[in-house]
Amino acid sequence: MSLSRLLGFLTRGARRGDEAVSSSSVSAAEEAQRFFALRHHSFRLFLTAWNAFQETMTDLEYTLCCDHPFGLYRVRALCTSMATQVFQCIKQLERLDPAPCPALYARFGELQKLVAEEVYEPEACLLGPLVVPLCQDDAGCLAALQSEGRVLVDPATARLEKMRPIFPGAVPQGFVVTAAGCQHYFQSGDLQSEINRCIQAAGGLAPNHLARLSKKLGALVEGTPLPEDLASAILEQVQRLRGLCNKPMQLLLRGRVWPPAAGEGEGCGVVLWGPPVSLQAHDDDILRAVRVTLSSKQRAQALVYRRARGLTEGGAGVCLTCMAVDEGCFGGIAQSSAPLTPHSENVHVYGCAGLPQEVEYSTMPVDAISVSRAAPHTVTDRRPYKAKRPVLDDATAIRAAELALAVEEAAGRPEVLTWACNPEGQVFMLMARPMSLPQEEEPALPEPALPEPARALDDALLLEGGFTVNPGRVSGPAWVARRWEDARRFPTGGILVVPDDNYIWGSLIDRAAGIVAERGFQGSRLASLAREFGKPAVFGLKWATEVVESGQRITLCADLCTVYENRQDSLLPKVPPGKDYMPGSPVYQILQTASRRILPLTLEVDSVDFKAANCATYHDIVRYCHEKAVSAMFSLGSEKKYAPQRIKQLRDKVVKQFWVVNLSDGFVRTPNGPVIDVEDIASLPMKALWQGMNAHPWQGPPPVDGKGFLSVLFEATANPNLDPAAQTAYFTEKNYFLISSDYCSLHSRFGFHFVSVEARLSERTSENYLNFQLRGGAADIERRILRVRFVADILWEFGFSPVVRNDAVSATLKDLDKEEGERLLAVAGYMTIHTRQLDMIMQDPGQVAARRQEMLAHCRALFRGESLAGVADSPSQEAR
Repeated sequence: MSLSRLLGFLTRGARRGDEAVSSSSVSAAEEAQRFFALRHHSFRLFLTAWNAFQETMTDLEYTLCCDHPFGLYRVRALCTSMATQVFQCIKQLERLDPAPCPALYARFGELQKLVAEEVYEPEACLLGPLVVPLCQDDAGCLAALQSEGRVLVDPATARLEKMRPIFPGAVPQGFVVTAAGCQHYFQSGDLQSEINRCIQAAGGLAPNHLARLSKKLGALVEGTPLPEDLASAILEQVQRLRGLCNKPMQLLLRGRVWPPAAGEGEGCGVVLWGPPVSLQAHDDDILRAVRVTLSSKQRAQALVYRRARGLTEGGAGVCLTCMAVDEGCFGGIAQSSAPLTPHSENVHVYGCAGLPQEVEYSTMPVDAISVSRAAPHTVTDRRPYKAKRPVLDDATAIRAAELALAVEEAAGRPEVLTWACNPEGQVFMLMARPMSLPQEEEPALPEPALPEPARALDDALLLEGGFTVNPGRVSGPAWVARRWEDARRFPTGGILVVPDDNYIWGSLIDRAAGIVAERGFQGSRLASLAREFGKPAVFGLKWATEVVESGQRITLCADLCTVYENRQDSLLPKVPPGKDYMPGSPVYQILQTASRRILPLTLEVDSVDFKAANCATYHDIVRYCHEKAVSAMFSLGSEKKYAPQRIKQLRDKVVKQFWVVNLSDGFVRTPNGPVIDVEDIASLPMKALWQGMNAHPWQGPPPVDGKGFLSVLFEATANPNLDPAAQTAYFTEKNYFLISSDYCSLHSRFGFHFVSVEARLSERTSENYLNFQLRGGAADIERRILRVRFVADILWEFGFSPVVRNDAVSATLKDLDKEEGERLLAVAGYMTIHTRQLDMIMQDPGQVAARRQEMLAHCRALFRGESLAGVADSPSQEAR
């Protein structure tokens, strides 16, 4: 080979080698870029799941506060959502660091099984007879009907049966489908499971779909045949009644849902009347009437009642009482005394042309007659619906009043009697319940006060008149509903203004702060519900639906029978009205038990026990996943093979506890070491955000009063496995920026307080946006909720659209021009730092007002692009 050919060969070989090396370098760089992109994508998915878990955990904490009623479907939805997010956290961690995941999956499976056992625990099967006769010759036949300590028969029916020997001939014959029989029906063919599925799929009992859901559930029950053994037992009792009756009779069917743990009373439970049916009707028609009555358990009022009392499906008492009365009966209600004045001089009798349920439900015109308690009993007042054609005559009213007084004497306290009168004029009792009475230590009707200034209140008076159904005073937004469609958007805490006391409005009893009705009477079911739940209510307030407007804030003084414009603080009590049945209820206890497997944090990051196998709760698993995910992501900064120089710790004169992840072109230049200076950051939104974060030094936690300190201490020590003084697991948390030249995403956590800010700023206004999120805190949930409302109020002034959800606030702005976006990011940065630990002072009005004044002044200066050097601190800061 010639020298020239040899040199050419070597040259070409060297060139090929250089090209191979160059190609290899490019390939390695592309691989590193692709690997980093995949890891970053997994990390973003992990953060999404982690944020969702934090939000759902806040929802669960808020639900445990019992500020609002909730059903078992809400508990199951919360637990299912949290389990889903825990699984997603483990799944995304597996792509970043697979080593601990087998142990995490194992612990998650064990915990999920324990939570499911508590939340989806099968109902205990009630033992006992399916059907029991109401016996003319044996008044003690219901005495021993219990299963596992639970009464199988409606207490009102049991009381009625005890009165049979005392009032011979006044209690009709009949039978009872016991709680065991009703449960047997609902558990047949997975009927109850399908009902639960429908409620869960609907997302609960919101007013906008409640009527539709109730109709669907009712049709589902009506279409499910009775089990053969239950149908045979019912028809056997029907046949017995046919043999006892020698004239045309009809069967009245009355369902009842009641809280087994509560005592018997006028308003204790929901009465659900079914369609009357002839005793001589075909067996199929009678069984159909039984199914229709049992389907009334799915009426909107019954669904809401169970939720408001915190009852599970299996935990509610349910039975069906069937009584034979003469064809052509009519009836009503008799109160042996007035509900709010137990020592009144009259018995109040209400009747209509139909059966008693028409009076209770207010579906027919009602006549009212007052009868003197003293003998000889005489009519003292008459209020017929139609003066020239009264339905209730004096003789019938007096007989009903005499029976009510006799029952009161036998029971030893005022009674509410449901009565029926046959064509011969004989009066029967269908149900007798103790009347709800005001507390003895409180006056039944407080004397009208003369508030100051009287002139201002006179000017604010909207309505007066009517009569008090339940005393109390409350303020809130009014909501006028003339038909059910108007109530679909009824707000929680609103004051319901309606034309009558129809039973349908009972579906809103747990949301309403008070009730105003143009027509009504003390004996209606809506009146009973108002007294049971302690809702201030006035009936008979004419023109209410015309004078009051939906959304208008009013003050209802039920004891004074007045309605005022706006909120009148001089009239309102210091304690809120209403009765909260949720604490200690079956549903609350289920959530409380399940939360012990979910909420506590038992692992310390710096402890030798910080291991996947030691995770004792969902929160532990997610906390462990977060620590490992962050470590896996940030360890890439030292692995130059995969992510050369992409992750740096931030330095602003001194090294900060912030790390910066360069997604693409976020650095002006890339230093060789592990640290990057602020001057080398090219991200416009990050620089604006960092400016606001450092515009004014944080003065440390505000001075806390004794209650605030105890609140923080209680929250921090709720888990005995944590040391609240150190909180090292939180204060060592990495705070990080994900950046490019026109994008920034900040995730920051200090103590129990979490903030994230995401923004894009470029020349294209239509693509620019800013999102600020804050949640958490060290104090109790009430103070944290007050803090996010405080923050939302400040952000609103700068054009944000804040959305508050429990103890979290999210505020977004879109279509920003670049200069405006920079100033707003400075405001967001300031709020990121200076909202820390404000939750501890939220119940100190003086400190809150001073801090708000200071923060607004600072934020306004930042928005104007001014320095904060000349802005005075709040008095609270100067004092320190």
